[in-house]
Amino acid sequence: MLEQLNGYIALFNDYWTNAGYETGITPYDLEDLNKLCLQNATGSGKTLLMHVNFLQFRHYAQGSPLKHDLTRTVLITPNEGLSAQHERELQGSGIRVERLMTDNGDLFSSSKSGLRQVDYTEITKLGDTDGPNTIATRNLGDQNLLLVDEGHRGMGSKEEHGWFKSRARLSEKGFVFEYSATFKEAVSAAKRADIEEAYAKAILFDYSYRYFYEDGYGKDYRIFNLPRTFEELQFSYLTACLLSFYQQLKLYEDKHGNYAAYNIEKPLWVFVGSSVTKATGTKAEKATVSDVGMIISFFAGFLKDQAASATEIERLLTGNAQQTGLLDENGGDIFAGSFVYLQHLLLREGWSVQDLLQDILAKLFQNTAGGQLSIARIKGDENEIMLRVGQAETPFGLINVGDASGLASHIAAQNFDNVSVLESEFSETLFGQINISSSPINLLIGSKRFVEGWDCWRVSTLGLMHVGKSEGAQIIQLFGRGVRLKGHNWSLQRSGFATPARQPEYIQYVETLNVFGIEADFMERFRKFLEEEELPKNDQKDVYTIPLNVTYEFGHRLKVLRPRRKRGDGREYDFKRDGAVPVFGQVPDKLRQKLIEIDWYPRIQSLESKQGSQVGKKESSTFSNNHLVYLDYDDLFFRLEKFKRERTWHNLNIAKSAIRPLLEDGTWYRLVTPSGKMTLDSFSNVHLWQEMAAELLQKYIEEFYNYCKAAFIEPRLELRELEPDDGNLPQEDEYQLIVDADQQALINDIKTLTREIAARKGGILQAGDLKGCLFANHLYEPVLHAAKGSKIQIAPVSLTRV
Repeated sequence: MLEQLNGYIALFNDYWTNAGYETGITPYDLEDLNKLCLQNATGSGKTLLMHVNFLQFRHYAQGSPLKHDLTRTVLITPNEGLSAQHERELQGSGIRVERLMTDNGDLFSSSKSGLRQVDYTEITKLGDTDGPNTIATRNLGDQNLLLVDEGHRGMGSKEEHGWFKSRARLSEKGFVFEYSATFKEAVSAAKRADIEEAYAKAILFDYSYRYFYEDGYGKDYRIFNLPRTFEELQFSYLTACLLSFYQQLKLYEDKHGNYAAYNIEKPLWVFVGSSVTKATGTKAEKATVSDVGMIISFFAGFLKDQAASATEIERLLTGNAQQTGLLDENGGDIFAGSFVYLQHLLLREGWSVQDLLQDILAKLFQNTAGGQLSIARIKGDENEIMLRVGQAETPFGLINVGDASGLASHIAAQNFDNVSVLESEFSETLFGQINISSSPINLLIGSKRFVEGWDCWRVSTLGLMHVGKSEGAQIIQLFGRGVRLKGHNWSLQRSGFATPARQPEYIQYVETLNVFGIEADFMERFRKFLEEEELPKNDQKDVYTIPLNVTYEFGHRLKVLRPRRKRGDGREYDFKRDGAVPVFGQVPDKLRQKLIEIDWYPRIQSLESKQGSQVGKKESSTFSNNHLVYLDYDDLFFRLEKFKRERTWHNLNIAKSAIRPLLEDGTWYRLVTPSGKMTLDSFSNVHLWQEMAAELLQKYIEEFYNYCKAAFIEPRLELRELEPDDGNLPQEDEYQLIVDADQQALINDIKTLTREIAARKGGILQAGDLKGCLFANHLYEPVLHAAKGSKIQIAPVSLTRV
């Protein structure tokens, strides 16, 4: 291997030398071959890769005569929060894990754990000497398997204290797997040629954010540049940012049923800046405290003068950038195309601006009446301050910093208008619950202390406060966490890639991370990161319009099927409101006529079972009592309740006691799986049965609920004349085509298609990603279609390909 690698190095150096570059890469030594590094974007699965690498190493070590030489496996993380996350996830993968103890007088001579378990600790607990909270690295020996996650601390140190030297000592006769989303940034910051060369030789896999994004993974992002005159337009700019977040929150609530299969989490607005351990501390800490004060002052002002807030909202939704003044340094409209759904509410739903403001107060601030902004430190937690409005008991926001008491005192001393600082209150910690969508917290203001190890899918709008010059890697990590997306069926991809043929209306707005800042140099550093990653800046949108003509004079009466209207109140019959409650466990004859089938062959590593099933011949079976006795019915019940809530089927009644009898009845389903996976000779099969039962029951609920709905609605359908306000007809009088301003080729395509439509050319018109059709007998024209993965957004929603 050493000879092959050095042969490649020779070719590599020759190529670049001939091109006029010096690589600085020297041939490999044997000592270079005991480390591998993987650069993976946050959210791309590096934690799972770590588990796989550990299990691979342990598996192949079993065949080595040196397998007992390793002292221990040590997982090293940047902080205790990330350590706790790794502990949970290792346990979830069935890997034994314990904290590396620091109170043992002689760690080196203690019993070796080898590859039996993973011992974890933090970089900050490794030093040259033993102490109450530190371990001398010499006591850990030099025959360790190291698993290092985001181990950047000390990389640039020139002394023995640096992490780079410690890593080398700990693994001199062992092996290292190192993982990070930001190797490039950390190595650049170290400014040491030896470190740069070492990582150039060790990085095995580069799946940094650029590749992650281009493959359709994670959220899209939108950069809101600061206006040229931020001081004068601060209220307008922050109100626009508030509206962009509220639009995400509103879509989540209004379209939750439509978005359920895409696993969209409740949006969260996050402001992040430097650590704050003392409100009167370093220059960076003082700057962050000042930024927090500015944010508090904005919210207080927005809440106090509702008339001014309503006026500003109306200007933003009905005006243009020339009127609002929200122009960037190049004269572009910062928020172009940002509020399409809110404009739809005003146009189609008949909302007034006051209606919109009242809904903002209710949904974002948890108090319809508005009122004074109150802040109160949470007793028992030195880091948290809760934010509430008026007399509301429910907090809408949370400040999480290192010195909550000092910050609260600082805010009180500023005497902000419409802000009250209350006595400390007893309450449960709010930060620990913020990850779940049921949390009432919509706003999080804090320091970068929670970046590493923060496992959250909710971040949808990101505000950058004071960011130090050396903190770029942490901000990139937070950006990486902000773009995390579960996606359709946990594909982790945006809907345009996961289901290009069908995308729910407006879903792109909740699949986008909005990024804005409150000082220009912070935003400039962020844009520099995007440029270095060769990513689009996504900081300026152009909006083009195409007239949308709706035919209201049909020439003859067109009729559509609709549920009948009730005589009493004139409302259409609705299954959820008027139908009988479906009772889980019933099996209509129609379900027995077409069995529900789940096929688990693709998910099982080998098609050859222990009973000798043959490749290519799929077997099927049902659950017997011998299988059902091992199932966890509490787990199945809670999964079904969650499945029901996601689809808003609140009228479905599920009883836990009905689950087992339903599975005992094998007349309505078929399990397509190797017979060897249904035998009772391996306890590992039990987990498989649990997952199969969960999937089967979810499919049953879907089929049964739709059967009950059809049985209720179909006898109550009637033919009714199509009316101008029918949901099939768009209420808008134009299409909006939204595209990045630097995508000149796409802009040319839009202009070409617009000219051809205006010229009334027949047939299917095509220009790049776009297609347009003019049908004389269609209810509206033109009909537009954008290709899969296109960066052109169309509102109202475009035609899909099936």
